[in-house]
Amino acid sequence: MNDYTANIELPLTVNAPSDVEWDDSADLVVVGFGGAGAVAAIQASNDGAEVIAIDRFAGGGATANSGGVVYAGGTRHQKAAGFDDTAEEMYKYLSFEGTPVKPETLRRFCETSNENIEWLEKLGVPFGSNPYLDRVAYPPDKNYLYYSGMEKFRDAAVPAPRGHRTVGRGATGGNYFEPLRRSALEAGVQLITHSPVRRLILDNSGTVIGVELQSIPEEYVAQHQKLFGKVNARKLLNGGPAEVAIAKCAELEKAIPDQRLRIRARAGVLLSTGGYTYNLKLVSKYCPVVGRAYKELVRGGSMGCDGSGIELGLSVGGVTSHMDRLFVSKPVSPPTSFVTGILVNREGHRFVAEDAYLGNVGREVAKQSNDGTAWLILDSPTFWKGVRQALWPLKNIVSWWGLPAILNLVLGGTKRGSSLAKIAKACDIDPVNLLSTVKNYNKLARAGKDVDQSKLPQHLAPQEAGTYYAVNMSVRNKWGCSGCMPYGGLVVCEESGAVQREDGSVIPGLYAAGRTAVGVCSESNFSGLSIADTVFSGRRAARAAVATPSEQAPARTVA
Repeated sequence: MNDYTANIELPLTVNAPSDVEWDDSADLVVVGFGGAGAVAAIQASNDGAEVIAIDRFAGGGATANSGGVVYAGGTRHQKAAGFDDTAEEMYKYLSFEGTPVKPETLRRFCETSNENIEWLEKLGVPFGSNPYLDRVAYPPDKNYLYYSGMEKFRDAAVPAPRGHRTVGRGATGGNYFEPLRRSALEAGVQLITHSPVRRLILDNSGTVIGVELQSIPEEYVAQHQKLFGKVNARKLLNGGPAEVAIAKCAELEKAIPDQRLRIRARAGVLLSTGGYTYNLKLVSKYCPVVGRAYKELVRGGSMGCDGSGIELGLSVGGVTSHMDRLFVSKPVSPPTSFVTGILVNREGHRFVAEDAYLGNVGREVAKQSNDGTAWLILDSPTFWKGVRQALWPLKNIVSWWGLPAILNLVLGGTKRGSSLAKIAKACDIDPVNLLSTVKNYNKLARAGKDVDQSKLPQHLAPQEAGTYYAVNMSVRNKWGCSGCMPYGGLVVCEESGAVQREDGSVIPGLYAAGRTAVGVCSESNFSGLSIADTVFSGRRAARAAVATPSEQAPARTVA
């Protein structure tokens, strides 16, 4: 019985590779040609391996739809901006934030981050040195270096901007991915598109020796790609239409002639199909609140992020971890004045520091009662100061943070009351607890020390001047423009990227990278860390796979 939620099948087991009529072969077969897959394909090809990369659609995945930010330390761009950062300081900061990998793995990640930036630049990925030093989720155009995490507000390490945004206008994920695609093809990588991999092929020793894919006939490719394009991670209120497109695409793949091809992997198969953002069954399983709120959330990634790579690994004995670590963005600020506000749940209690990273705030909001209900309480001067910050200068209105903030203030159900009691009634918050919480917060703010949630002293300010406002920070608020993306995946050996079984042994011939695997960003994430991990994990797995002695390439046959 096949209980998998993605459209994959149980593996095919044969006695030996010679028992299969292979349609093609390579040393390394990469399943999923997004950020991690492209990096792995380039690395393996540069190391002298023959590589075939396969994608369910045309390639690019979540990376091409991203902001194109890479997290790194000790780079020439930082030096040009006046920051003498080091891998050691980067290591200290990431250790403080928390990662699921071993210290030695994290140290390798930090120590190779500058090398990886330079490697990407040699491939044609453009980075810049013009910094943006204010608190922001994504920097304005012409600014390509910024504090993508909470470095400025932590004492764990010397702060430095480590978010390296790819040069370009708007979201620059496409600018980041296109040089990778071009470099892979120039390096000799054979790219097979519109070909979802349906199952892995094993020999009788349990070694993964190849894949079986469904080849979408040419006459259906345009329709297939059109459906892919309807899942747009940057389009607000697209959750419902996205699910319709996903269902139609699955129906198309089942209805068309089932043409199967088998590809031999002499050295290994690398799974890099992304996470499971657009697999509603898995999202609902691991974070039910987010599963119920899918229409109100902006889910990052692409239709290819369907969990298929993760389930292919599970089908041959792999195990997963951190599957419930979903990134949910809830930016309290900008506007910057809002960070001094008081974030409370329906019970009227604070539950997180309001100046925490937007992903950490969102994660905690999603845990609150009534499907993640939360309100930001502000007094009148603080509220109107924030409105002015969102509207002026005028470029803020169309910025990455300005427009979402304004939409939420105008359409998200902002409440106004002449007293806390009236605000509590308007928002259905426990009035007694709210009054106590605000009173206690103001006391802490005047003392300059938040002993309850550890908000930084510079972000503390009493909220007590007359009229109050409540900004809707709830998960189910469709105008909150909240992003969502899961970060768990297959457990891999941290030295090689090989997929591991429950007992810690590795599955021969099978590797995973990017968001298909547990990585540096799977516990606490912020902009740039995920793409940086695709580079680190993709290169690691490719090197390990092609270092394994491969068999003599068999003669190709055509099915």
